[in-house]
Amino acid sequence: MSAARLRAALRQRQVQRTLANLVALIVLGLVVQVKTGDFFTPRNLESLCVQIVVVAVIAAAETLVMVAGAIDVSVSGIAVLTGIVAGLLAKDMPLTPAFALATAVGLVAGYLNAVMVVRIGITSLIATIGMLYVAQGAANLLTNGIPIAGLPISFSTVGNGFAFGGVPWALPMILLVGGALAAVQRWTRLGRHAVAAGSNPRAAFLAGVNVKRTITLCFCISGAAAGWGGVVYASRLGAPVPVVDNDLLFQVIVACVVGGTSLTGGEGSVIGSVIGAVLVGALNNGLDLLGVSTYWQDVALGLLLVLAVGLDVGLRNDSVSTLKRHIAAQLRVRRAPSEIPVGVPPETRITAADNGTAVSTPAKPAAGARKNGSEQA
Repeated sequence: MSAARLRAALRQRQVQRTLANLVALIVLGLVVQVKTGDFFTPRNLESLCVQIVVVAVIAAAETLVMVAGAIDVSVSGIAVLTGIVAGLLAKDMPLTPAFALATAVGLVAGYLNAVMVVRIGITSLIATIGMLYVAQGAANLLTNGIPIAGLPISFSTVGNGFAFGGVPWALPMILLVGGALAAVQRWTRLGRHAVAAGSNPRAAFLAGVNVKRTITLCFCISGAAAGWGGVVYASRLGAPVPVVDNDLLFQVIVACVVGGTSLTGGEGSVIGSVIGAVLVGALNNGLDLLGVSTYWQDVALGLLLVLAVGLDVGLRNDSVSTLKRHIAAQLRVRRAPSEIPVGVPPETRITAADNGTAVSTPAKPAAGARKNGSEQA
């Protein structure tokens, strides 16, 4: 009963976060629309999709890693490296295999992250910081620190082109990647095992979960998503640049946390992270339309991160308190007289053992009774 109660509490908290983010997104859009009249125009919505696609794709995969109890901060470096690889390969082969091989490079980088974490035992933060610098250095070595020029015009199609009816490629990419990873989290063994590994790795291992394989798969998915995000980012620029965008990493983490993903693992939602990415992008877009300085935009993102973490802590404490009250109420339930075994005195109390089962212990005599007994003796 307590496990079901805990799952219900976590689900309720995630729904609360998602609804809060949707309300905040609507309010933000309305405020900017009233002030500028440009937020809900087709041109601005198209621009917003193009701006958030990379963050949304990477955040959706990053969610799985964070739910599993780890974190991947190498995604911005992997994105830069794969963008450079895609640009170099696009000069000598068609775009489809070039983009596929570049994404595969991201998958390999994710696997190396997993090897360092689950095989060698390096903490995920340190391991992925190392990969961040390795990827950045490799990108500069491949290009001598200069952008790649001379690419075909079609190279920019994925990042800036339109799929159908004036809809940019960014929108179906967000829906497909977000929907696929949300399905993985909700209906596959990997999604369930990631939650178990992030909540309590030892308990998950004892329950038969292959924790190392689960974390490895999550890192591989994150690396592949970062690889594809790097391809899209390079396509949007038109000329891949071997420079790590630190704002990309920060926006990915903010999107995950705002979307309800816990920094301590065991809880998170791919859909929530995608909505968080939309909220972060809408905030930047709205501040641009209002003419706010980019420096103040950084301040706003920082405050949004702190607010999201504070909200997560508040909802977590509320859910845990509710669960504790429920368990305490269950433990206070006494057996009915008909359930007392034969031979057990009526004054025997029912208490709870550490494993949650009821055990009987003789009730202690009152202080007055002990005193009278000693006087009679």
